[in-house]
Amino acid sequence: MPQVTVAASPRTAIGKGANRRLRATGQIPAVVYGGERGARSLALSPGRITEILRSPRGENTIFALEVAGEAAPEQVMIHDYQLHPLDHAILHADLMRVDPDKESHWHVPVHLVGDAVGVRRGGYLDFVTRTLTVTCLPHDIPVHLTLDVAALDYGDTVRAGAVALPERLALATDKDVVVVHLSPPKGTDDEETEESAEAEPEAVGE
Repeated sequence: MPQVTVAASPRTAIGKGANRRLRATGQIPAVVYGGERGARSLALSPGRITEILRSPRGENTIFALEVAGEAAPEQVMIHDYQLHPLDHAILHADLMRVDPDKESHWHVPVHLVGDAVGVRRGGYLDFVTRTLTVTCLPHDIPVHLTLDVAALDYGDTVRAGAVALPERLALATDKDVVVVHLSPPKGTDDEETEESAEAEPEAVGE
């Protein structure tokens, strides 16, 4: 698949007034930083940023930033962005240069698959942690991590350390962080049993 490219132009005028005038032309202010080149102010299309955010990889998309007048594009990712409070239009974007040979921390969403046994019995699956942090090279970032919950029943818990990771990825989130927990229906004997088990103090060794 061809790499996504975003065209940009250098921006010299800064400040609220300059930013308003820039947005009136259909572009938004942006800043790219990281690496040895330092921070630079740019102008680019908000539509291109929206397309990237709505793509399968979202903020983890690595794309080529083509600045007018420069021969070589830069490899960047979206680090942060600002939205209008009413219409949620993108007002500003922060871009981060990416070193393809340097491992870093990345936030990757968790996708649940399967119809849990406990849910079919009337229980409730609590999706506690929807994103895990992993360490890997930029181009090894997965679209998502998959967790099969089909076998889960009342009282079952899956922690971050039990989520399968693709090769070349290492878990940066604490392995004991709860990802999902399956609770029995409210007002049942199973719920009372689970609550009693949670409240019972751990045995202290003699």
